Amino acid sequence: MSTAPVTAIAAEGNPPPLPRRGRRIGLLVAGASLLCATAALAMLLLVSTASDGETSVLIGTLDSDRLAALALGIALAALSVGLCVIPVGRAWLLLLIPARIVAIGATALTGAMWILTSSATVVPLVAAGCETGYVVEEESFLFAAWGTVYRRDGLLVTAVDQFTADDGYHPFADGAYTVVDTGDSLDVWYSFAVDYSATPVSADGDPAFTVPKLTDRTLSCGVSTGARTPIPPAPATPTYDADEARAGLQNMIAASLEAAVGPVRDSSGGLLDPAELSVVATACGEDGSRSGLGFTFATADNGSSLARILQVWDAEGYSPDQAMQEDIRYSDALPVEKMSIRDSTTIDGLIHMQLSSQCSVD
Repeated sequence: MSTAPVTAIAAEGNPPPLPRRGRRIGLLVAGASLLCATAALAMLLLVSTASDGETSVLIGTLDSDRLAALALGIALAALSVGLCVIPVGRAWLLLLIPARIVAIGATALTGAMWILTSSATVVPLVAAGCETGYVVEEESFLFAAWGTVYRRDGLLVTAVDQFTADDGYHPFADGAYTVVDTGDSLDVWYSFAVDYSATPVSADGDPAFTVPKLTDRTLSCGVSTGARTPIPPAPATPTYDADEARAGLQNMIAASLEAAVGPVRDSSGGLLDPAELSVVATACGEDGSRSGLGFTFATADNGSSLARILQVWDAEGYSPDQAMQEDIRYSDALPVEKMSIRDSTTIDGLIHMQLSSQCSVD
């Protein structure tokens, strides 16, 4: 099979057919994209100019500014593609290569700015479960947040008010607002910062802003504001009077000694009677009291006794902790606030235990 035609084409320095066809398709796509993006920019400019800047376009979460940025990004990307695929002689590359670099850099910068400003949300303003004809666009950047209230007429919107929020919060997208219908107008209150309990926004005081009530359109009802479910409040911490705290401490002492490997003896070698242990009351807080005591004891097997005692405290729901050569159990809700126990068998043959109850106020 002869390859003379192909060789002749290559010798003349002409590109093969497929790359040439690919360049043509690339130029056509880039040209069409550039034309569409330019038309979109012209339309947005026409709308703004005809209304003296009062009316803009809103499609989904894309307002005129973001639509213009999107169209500009597409136009720059199309220009970059066109500059890269257009065939030129070597002499023109001195001008074309810098132009390509500038176009690609501008496209990347536009894309980065698009991503950084992509946090916009748009939701309808709802009053008593019905749309009001207004929508709220909210934007944020870092810890700043701001929004615009628009009257909507199809794809065209007219700004009627603006507001700010804290810590990048979007209160209207979160449903953290209240609208009161006063007859001819709508008074609006909103939460400036996030409320994790999602408490309903109060309508006390002056409204954050007021918009005219629209009566020239049919409005849909049965619409939710999208308010999030409140986070259940943390359960209240139980409180104990002095007698309850003391009884709870004594019960845990008795349960601990009962779990030990018997017999349980005091430091002098006699059998230890829990009822003979002296519980001391000390002051705590402004006018409270706390029961506590410390004692030592020995068992038939101190190591096993220590493990069994800790199991009793764990079973009662006390949280574990550990200090140097000391095991700790504690709680903010149970009668004993803190218990510490240390096995010093190798030193004096004893187990050292200290307990203190919750602070109680009678």
